[in-house]
Amino acid sequence: MKVKEIMSTNVIKADPNTKIKDAAKIMLYNNIRRLVVGDGIVTIRDLVYNWQNPDMPVEEISSKDLIFVNPEDDLKEACKVVTAKGVGSLLVGDGTNIQGIITERDLIRYCKVNINGNVGDIMDISPIIASPDSTLDEIIEVMKQKFKRHAVIIKDNLPGGILSVRDIARPLASGRNMKNLQAKDFMTIEVYRVTPDSTIETARFLMAEKNIGFLPVVDSRSLLGSVSEREILAVLSI
Repeated sequence: MKVKEIMSTNVIKADPNTKIKDAAKIMLYNNIRRLVVGDGIVTIRDLVYNWQNPDMPVEEISSKDLIFVNPEDDLKEACKVVTAKGVGSLLVGDGTNIQGIITERDLIRYCKVNINGNVGDIMDISPIIASPDSTLDEIIEVMKQKFKRHAVIIKDNLPGGILSVRDIARPLASGRNMKNLQAKDFMTIEVYRVTPDSTIETARFLMAEKNIGFLPVVDSRSLLGSVSEREILAVLSI
C-alpha cells in the first residue's frame, strides 16, 4: 500500500499569529494533533508544553523542520522515516507543495506487524505515573522532561485512568490554570490494557480498533510498563 492511498488531503492550517489556546481549540474541534503554521508545524504536545503562555503566537513554538514523503512511497518507508526522525507525522508532497499528511495513527491503522514478538520485548518499563490528585502542571513538567504524551494514573497499583496531552488540551483551550486542576477530573477512565505476553500485533490491532496510541502493560497485580505508537512503528519499520 502506498502513502497516497491513506493520506489525508484535508491539511488544517492556522495563521502564525494564532494564540496557543486558540490553536488548541482548532485541534480539538477538528480531532487532530497538529497544525501547519506558515512554513512550520505545531503539535498538540507543543501547545500543552507551553501552557503557561496561552496567548503566545504558535509561530514561536512551531517546528520549521518539515519532513516530506512522496505520495508514491510505500507505508513501510513512511514507518522508517517516522521512526528515524522521531516525529508523529509526515507531510506528503514534493518538499514545497503539500498534497496531504500522514500520521502515526494512520500507519498503525493500516500496517500489520508481520514478525513474531511480544509486547514485553518492546515496552517502555518507565512510563510516567501519577496519582488521581496530581495536578496537571506537575504532570506536564514530567512529560516535558521525558518528552512523552501520556501519563498512567494509578489506583490500587493498577491503571485507573490515562491522561494524554489531548486531555490536557481541553482546559488549555478554555484558558484554565493547570496548577488548580487534578488529573482525576480530566483523565480518560476507559483504559485498554495488554500484558507482556500479548503479541505486538495484538497491541497494534487494539490501538487501531479503539483509535488510541497508548496502552498500559500490566499483570494481575501491578503496572509493568507501557507501549505506544512509537514502539510499534519501530517494529513496523524493520
